[in-house]
Amino acid sequence: MARFFFLCTAMIAALGTSPALCAPQGLLDKTVTMSWSTSGSGTRADGTAVSFSNINTRVVYISTAGRTFLRMEVKSSGRRGAARSADKGPGEGSSKGSVRLDGNRLVGTEAFASGARQYVATFDPGFSSCTLSVIDAKSGGAKISRRGPDGTMYVIDSVSTGSPTCSVRSGNAFSGN
Repeated sequence: MARFFFLCTAMIAALGTSPALCAPQGLLDKTVTMSWSTSGSGTRADGTAVSFSNINTRVVYISTAGRTFLRMEVKSSGRRGAARSADKGPGEGSSKGSVRLDGNRLVGTEAFASGARQYVATFDPGFSSCTLSVIDAKSGGAKISRRGPDGTMYVIDSVSTGSPTCSVRSGNAFSGN
């Protein structure tokens, strides 16, 4: 495994090749689906107190060339059922959301107006299953500020994540294969 990372790093340095092309062989042409819940309380920009409960889903396809494609979705569990989604192709990662492969892990990051989220899928040796951990974090004493599924900006007073699930399947979930 260490030799693989050394080779990959050397190839990137020598050829300027994208790190995504160094995807582990066992992840090529696979779809990873991750989901978790977030709940907590906060305030809207107008000062109105709110509580929230959302379901977050991230679907990542790793192509046969080792490129990652990301679909991000958040749905409100509330009665309104608001939802937002975004798709990111190779090289389209931004502070709003990106993924990278790091050995037997897929690491996703998302920056909020204030604060950030990191989710990490850790794969078994055969890349046939995974476990998920999710962290929402703030900087120092600042509160997390982020857009909700309804598009409104919220200042988060408290947040917790739960029910993380992670699965791996062969094929491209985006093409129906």
